[in-house]
Amino acid sequence: MVTLTIDTGSGSELTYEVAKDTVSIGASTGNDVVLRAPGVAPVHVVIRRMGDTLTFLGQQRQIVLLNGERRSRGVLRVGDRIRVGTASLTVAEGHFDDAEGGVAEILAEAADEPVSGADVEKTDEAKPRSEVVVYHEPERLAEGRRRLLDVFVAGVREDLLPSLESFFDGVFSGRRSLLAWLDQKGRLQPIASRWSGAMPQLPPRSFAELDRGNRIAVVRGGACEILIYPVPVAGEGRVYLLLETDSSEFENDRVLLAELAGMIAVQWENVSSGSALFGQWESEAREKLETRLPGSSQAVNVLRDQLLSAARSSSPVLLYGRSGSGRAYLASLISSLCPTGAPWIRVVQVSGGDETTLRVELFGSGNTMGVRGLAERAGGGVVVVRDVQRMSSELQRQTAAAIEEDSVSGYSSQVRWILTGDEEIIGSAEGGGLDASLFNQLQNHLIRVPSIEERREDLPLIVVRMLEWVGAEQGKQIHGIALETLDSLLVHPFDGQIAELLGELRRLVSATPEGEMVRGSLQRSSSDAGLSSGDAGEPAETAVVLSQDDLKVVIPAIERLLIDRVLRRSLGNQSKAARELNLSRGALIAKIKEYGIQDYRALRRSKQ
Repeated sequence: MVTLTIDTGSGSELTYEVAKDTVSIGASTGNDVVLRAPGVAPVHVVIRRMGDTLTFLGQQRQIVLLNGERRSRGVLRVGDRIRVGTASLTVAEGHFDDAEGGVAEILAEAADEPVSGADVEKTDEAKPRSEVVVYHEPERLAEGRRRLLDVFVAGVREDLLPSLESFFDGVFSGRRSLLAWLDQKGRLQPIASRWSGAMPQLPPRSFAELDRGNRIAVVRGGACEILIYPVPVAGEGRVYLLLETDSSEFENDRVLLAELAGMIAVQWENVSSGSALFGQWESEAREKLETRLPGSSQAVNVLRDQLLSAARSSSPVLLYGRSGSGRAYLASLISSLCPTGAPWIRVVQVSGGDETTLRVELFGSGNTMGVRGLAERAGGGVVVVRDVQRMSSELQRQTAAAIEEDSVSGYSSQVRWILTGDEEIIGSAEGGGLDASLFNQLQNHLIRVPSIEERREDLPLIVVRMLEWVGAEQGKQIHGIALETLDSLLVHPFDGQIAELLGELRRLVSATPEGEMVRGSLQRSSSDAGLSSGDAGEPAETAVVLSQDDLKVVIPAIERLLIDRVLRRSLGNQSKAARELNLSRGALIAKIKEYGIQDYRALRRSKQ
């Protein structure tokens, strides 16, 4: 009698005697040999016996390996090995006293316990039938597995996101499906999506339960259910698969999502490096950042990455830097990048002194009939607290307590807190200037705003962009900026940072007629302009010039005096003199000719 030795890969083997003329093998319970193993279809292969000859026929589109070669049909001989999914069947000779072709069941996930000698004796006495119970895999599940394999084989060296979306279209056609990451506000942000309408929202504790391992979630409502399956990615990322399902497809969908989650976890580096990660929002946010925060310096690149990270989350933010560096502007920029749309913003200025009004504005009057605080009436908005280092320690602790209470209540934070401080605030936190409880609440997003000195290479682009904004603000069409004016801007120290630069550009544009090029000089103090009396012969002449009220006389005369003095001091070095005068070399040469200033290069030759 011919038998089949069945090995599911679990470490145990079972034997089935081929006593019937036709033996069906597959995952369905209606088969003679039911194999519950990965890759096994509902009806995978049929073995027929004609006398002493055994033949097999693989079912349509099912993979059968005969002695390692893919075959759809053939003749079986003793010793041949058939591979079906992850299970193997070996043809052997054997005999059973009770051989009537029973039903065998194998559970591929469960390994048999070791059998003791006493157990063997009892088994021989009972003479049980050789039964293999194997569960059939539905056709749709087998097809889904094949497509899943194709996705990762084809996309392993490229962006996997388009392939994942194609998989959603093919396997879950007509149903909503989604691969998403969970932001710090508890909202699902799409990575690869075939989802329409609002996404399900779970309380933070439900996602926390899912992250404990070996758990899935089902959101029930109406005629359909939504299956949520966690993806075990490395790091602190929280990624989930969502699928619209129903009771008839639930088990198949669960198996497919489990295998998909495992493959995504293994290939997460390819998924996370995809150009469409976090969906269209990230590409739009990066484009907006490059437009509103121009430049290519290392400082501005780091700043843009930090702002994007802060915009994804709902954690409080601390922006610190020099006064006038644009901290309030960056706070509004973070708010405008919110993935769910720009919320309203309330700005609170901390001025020091009596904090009664400030405390009521932030936290309310403390009674039911009084004023409600910003956190209570926020409704998803943003509160920007400027110059937080001026707060008293008591008010800082109250602010920290409000932030903590808001972050752990309900489904998500009611308000987004963005605080700004001076460039010494981190050092003051260590020295006691910033309360430790508030500092701890802000540690997720500590963003240092670079000074203008760290972004000198970005200044030309900053000036051009700001001229566009200022022109639109004043309703003027500006046709560029004169080279000498741009040069003077590029070398100016700007102790007032970006705020001072913006003020100068507003003044220059205001003085520029409609449709013309921006021209003019910066407002400079007398010490900056170099109107000292250190050079012989100049004080009297300067006093005479300044005694006049005609600008057309005074300005050219002062320019001639300055240029003459700087050229004489630099021994006729025009490049050096141009830098000191905040002019281009070409503009300096033009003014030398205009005012008829002598050539001082002879002084250099006389000293050699």
